[in-house]
Amino acid sequence: MSRSTQTWRRAIALTLLSSSLTASVIPVAIATPSPLVLSQRSQADDWIADLLMARLLDEDGEISSLVLQLDIDEKPQTSYANVVYQLFAKVDNRWTAVYTNVGARLIGASAGGALLPPEVIPLSEIVDALDQAGIERSDWSTLEMRALAQVRYDTRDRRDQSVAWEQEAVYGQIAQSLTSQIVMEASRTTTVTSRQGGTVQAGTVQAGTATETRSDVTTLEPLLEDGFTPSNQLNPHRGHFNLGILQPSNTLSEVIARVSLKSKRPQSYLGERFIGDFKYSINQRSQFIRGLNPGDRVVVRLFDTAGTFLGYSEFELLDDNAAVNLILSDNPWQDGLVRTVYGIDGDRNGTIDQSAAIYDYFTAVRYRSQDYRDSSVTFLRTTRGINLQSFQVSSLRQLQLDCLYPSSFQTGNFALVNRTVSAFGVSGAEAIVAAPGSLTQITTVSSSTTFVTYEVSRLLLTHQAVGFSDNVIVTSCDRDCVDHGDDDWDWDDDWDDDDDWGDGDDDDDDDDDDDGD
Repeated sequence: MSRSTQTWRRAIALTLLSSSLTASVIPVAIATPSPLVLSQRSQADDWIADLLMARLLDEDGEISSLVLQLDIDEKPQTSYANVVYQLFAKVDNRWTAVYTNVGARLIGASAGGALLPPEVIPLSEIVDALDQAGIERSDWSTLEMRALAQVRYDTRDRRDQSVAWEQEAVYGQIAQSLTSQIVMEASRTTTVTSRQGGTVQAGTVQAGTATETRSDVTTLEPLLEDGFTPSNQLNPHRGHFNLGILQPSNTLSEVIARVSLKSKRPQSYLGERFIGDFKYSINQRSQFIRGLNPGDRVVVRLFDTAGTFLGYSEFELLDDNAAVNLILSDNPWQDGLVRTVYGIDGDRNGTIDQSAAIYDYFTAVRYRSQDYRDSSVTFLRTTRGINLQSFQVSSLRQLQLDCLYPSSFQTGNFALVNRTVSAFGVSGAEAIVAAPGSLTQITTVSSSTTFVTYEVSRLLLTHQAVGFSDNVIVTSCDRDCVDHGDDDWDWDDDWDDDDDWGDGDDDDDDDDDDDGD
């Protein structure tokens, strides 16, 4: 083969690899997303890790490289550890090696979690490797690929140990990323750039990001300055939570929880992103992991199975796994109240730790019209006027007069206490405002003696076409907001009265609000 022919074929291959972007746009999910099966994550010899894979976009939106990154949740104390990345392509039913990294990729010695640098593999290297193997291919979108990460390590008691992780994916279905840092998990105590990414196993997207669409791309701010070395001692369960829907009287058998995420940035929050609609049996609980960070806020909107909007809750994620309890009264259709009780659940058994700080507060939903999307929610300062017995659960603290909120809910730009805001004030995220089941399918939380676990980063990417709000949140009280100031806003049972809603002007709410003092 002449050199000009080789160059011509290589150029075509690179074009096909980089231009398969349009064929790989993640479709709107029409099937119920399956919960994360924990056994999919490799665990051996005290190592727990995920191998992530994504396609890296350049400044022109073209695919330039593949990225591999090993996300280690747990590892033993080591005296030496090194990871080797390999990439294979399946052609004619056989796997052909197309990449093996050169040089050491060392892993820190400390036990615990470890954030490893991404391994960026230019597409040109993949094409060259296939050329050298005499392999020609015209349809890159269906090319099967396998990524392998093998760790060799020594401990104080053992030498020459090894453990490996692998992922298989169809090239055209691998998630896309605008940055090589594809591990979603981040912490305010680490210093990593804005994170995006995904991992695909057998063609199924496993993780995601808010900024992977071709249009209206928003570049995330770095959490802290670049160049800082993350600690290997980060709590791998930071920001995770389990969610239970409780009702002392059991007048409801099932309830739909619409869960969404507001990711924290240094001076703002990203717009809400839809995680999913989940149908719970009353007093059932499930676990949410990955793609969540301390300081992020989670919003839960509750519906009955007929689609009636019942209530709203919002809570801040903690430095460790949290147990979150949402309690409804015996008549949520009438009172529109939700009691939110949560705190750290370090042993992840669904119960707030005995020594943990507890947050305990009420939100009240009111309709302004017959359309639930036109409703408002108030974060109550006290429990005055509420029938507390309707919300008392034996396993939770006794209710008090004053509600207990995280500090960020009380002061600052994102305070919510004693404020009334729109319950559906999002822009561009159709799945957040649509009736349950009309745009995305409802996930039924299966009955089990153990919590069903959902991977948030995967669900975010699954729903990105209809679930990402396009606004950045710089304050919690801008338009469609009433700040009740120092006046206690007392709840009453006139929940469909619309004259408590202001016109969005904080200065006029004292005149317009008939429910104030």
